[in-house]
Amino acid sequence: MKRIAILCVGNDCPGLNAAIRAVVVKSSEVDIEVLGVKDGFEGLMKDELDVLSKANVSGILHRGGTILGTSLLIPEDEESIKTVQRKVEQYSITSLLILGGRLGARAALNLAKNNVASVLVPATIDNDLAFSDFSIGFFTAVENVKNALDVLHSTAESHHRVMIVETMGRPGGWIATVGGLTGGADYVVSSAEAFDPMDLLKKIRMRYEGHKRFSIIVVESGVKLPDDFYKSLDLSPQTPAAQAIGTFIERSFREFGVEWRYTNLGYLQRGGSPVSMDRLIATLMATRAVEMIKAAKVYHAVGMRGLTVTEVPYSETMLNVRAVEEHLRLLVKLFY
Repeated sequence: MKRIAILCVGNDCPGLNAAIRAVVVKSSEVDIEVLGVKDGFEGLMKDELDVLSKANVSGILHRGGTILGTSLLIPEDEESIKTVQRKVEQYSITSLLILGGRLGARAALNLAKNNVASVLVPATIDNDLAFSDFSIGFFTAVENVKNALDVLHSTAESHHRVMIVETMGRPGGWIATVGGLTGGADYVVSSAEAFDPMDLLKKIRMRYEGHKRFSIIVVESGVKLPDDFYKSLDLSPQTPAAQAIGTFIERSFREFGVEWRYTNLGYLQRGGSPVSMDRLIATLMATRAVEMIKAAKVYHAVGMRGLTVTEVPYSETMLNVRAVEEHLRLLVKLFY
């Protein structure tokens, strides 16, 4: 009998439980045993794994996070890679099934170089993996951003303020751009394109002169702003981008008496019950991953092209960042 060890690597995201459920249910159909590894590679190295049955995954489809837990540890040095090799042999594991983003991809590549079989299922709210249109968790994260912007609109309009909302997603820019577009943001600053302070001023001025006395500005966490921008404000380059942009806006619109407030959405973006699309793509990709292991087609990642599941051989290009597409960046600007 073939045996899969499923583990989550890197940050959690909504939809991981949907993927775990799909793996277990599909595996039971094709006579594969599934070992659930607790807390990623940390758990594997500590022998923290158990057989998963349909009973274990009943009722988890709607739950956020992961019933298995996760960690940021990946095997990179010789000792840790050898430890993983020993555990795979000890438990007669046919293939690892890795749920993760960039860290998961790095782990899969490191292990492949040492003949440890795996299949990678992309799971990251950042949606920035080069080999897949969508990754598990992205749709829910964008929905959470959209909901937050909907709520902030009312208080921004009531107090005539500029609301600066910080999102995750660096450096691909997907969450800021798509969340901003669907949440009605008045401007988006992301790592996917250079920041133009004067363009931002122009858009806000047009709003105030047109009697729209509030704005919602979405800023991607960790976005790199020009050094000259910080110098012009007499701020340290280590000042968070959202704070620097807020200071810039306030100083530039003294005649309007503009005030700004800051909201960091933080981990609210990666929590909560997964939306339908995340449940769907998690189920599609996870069941395909099981079929690939059954057919001995390992050392591959699954991905999505539209709603079609793809199979991509492992290569270093898996680590390339896929920036948000230009047509989406242009579309969001249509509504500034």
